[in-house]
Amino acid sequence: MIKRFFLYIICISAFTSAFGFEPADSTASIIDRLNSHPSVSINIPNGLPDRLIQAPEQATEEETHQSTANHRVGYRVLAFDDNTPSTAQHAAQARKQQIASRFPEFAVYVQFNSPYWRVKVGDFRTRSDAENALAAIRQAFPQFSSQLRIVRDRINTSK
Repeated sequence: MIKRFFLYIICISAFTSAFGFEPADSTASIIDRLNSHPSVSINIPNGLPDRLIQAPEQATEEETHQSTANHRVGYRVLAFDDNTPSTAQHAAQARKQQIASRFPEFAVYVQFNSPYWRVKVGDFRTRSDAENALAAIRQAFPQFSSQLRIVRDRINTSK
């Protein structure tokens, strides 16, 4: 067993040294690393923007917060989630009708993201607002309790 282990180590080290494998330099760009290999040549056309061949920059915390605010990220209550092809669409529409008739103050959305049909309730800016709505829906429809949960989602803030 030990002899086999050492044989593997010797084979791997011989293979890597024969083919010139080196640890990747994390600071070098992919273009620089490929151009440094003797059998690879990359020709970059004139006029190609540098941003297309450079590594992407990391977003700052402030930029991340601004893009989140611009996308109107908030909370909704997920009230239905199913992927049964024959029944999910009809069941989602029925669930939407039940919730919308009991809670007209909340917007109710039916979404299809293949293969899932989902019903989401509300456009809540804070998690506490979503938790209050979740409690009200759970009290009105205890039979839905197993599917009710709060999810982060893009919300409409036109109200």
